[in-house]
Amino acid sequence: MLLSEYDQSAVRLADAAMQKVVKFHYSREFNPQKQVPLKGLLFHYTTAEGLKGIIEKNELWATSAYFLNDSSEIIYGYGVLKEVLDKSITNNVRPNDSLPLGIARNLRQWFGEDLQNRHVINPIYLACFCEEDNLLSQWRTYGQLGGYSLGFNLPADDLRTGQGFKPEPNVYTSIPVKIEYDRSEQAKKCVSILDQLLAIFDDPETARALATVSDHPLVGYSTILRVIADMLVEEILSFKNEAFRDEKEWRVVIRQRELTKQGTDDGGKTPIPIYFRSSGGMLVPYVKLIPTHPAK
Repeated sequence: MLLSEYDQSAVRLADAAMQKVVKFHYSREFNPQKQVPLKGLLFHYTTAEGLKGIIEKNELWATSAYFLNDSSEIIYGYGVLKEVLDKSITNNVRPNDSLPLGIARNLRQWFGEDLQNRHVINPIYLACFCEEDNLLSQWRTYGQLGGYSLGFNLPADDLRTGQGFKPEPNVYTSIPVKIEYDRSEQAKKCVSILDQLLAIFDDPETARALATVSDHPLVGYSTILRVIADMLVEEILSFKNEAFRDEKEWRVVIRQRELTKQGTDDGGKTPIPIYFRSSGGMLVPYVKLIPTHPAK
């Protein structure tokens, strides 16, 4: 169907809802109160061989999140979110056929059964850092045979623009995030996002409009649902189990985002540059990450 063939009054209402979702996203991403690293530095612990590669090539490697030493790290956040969604649906006070409740149910399916049954999971790459340059837990991992702690400049503006570390793949963006280890705080963050976003769709006129233009490619229901799910993914990628608190980790998250773009997506004509390294008898995918500020 051509865009002009949709009910334009319904499109305007759906677009207004989408704009509220987008405004909420940017109010969070560009929040001046967003945490910044001490002295604007993040520290990357590495071996002598790792240091050699970083200096000679001026690049870091961001590893696929599904090939980390502890692969449960990436699954942990999904579990927190699904638990929050379960409680939200169970304690729901809205009508059973309300749009917000329908969104919550679709999100639970998205992050529950659908996630487990997908044959292809959206690529996510992580580069790990620390907020301290002399931390015993990190030296135990990287310093047994001689290790190094490299400080990378990350001014406050880079936290909002995500350009402190530039990924080589043109369709990916990088955003530094501080890890949250407290499960109750993790749940509160998910609840806050859900409460504010679902409230946008309480208006019955908005619900009817979205039903009318449900397959609209720009403001249809599936598009809005995908954007909301993407924001939730962004949040839970900063979650980690309490047992790792001593690491004081920050991570740079590299992935293709719905509302944040690095360059122009040419529809897959340009292959995404993915590399592989061997580890433990497996090939581990990674992408190159170029620091935009010199290391110290």
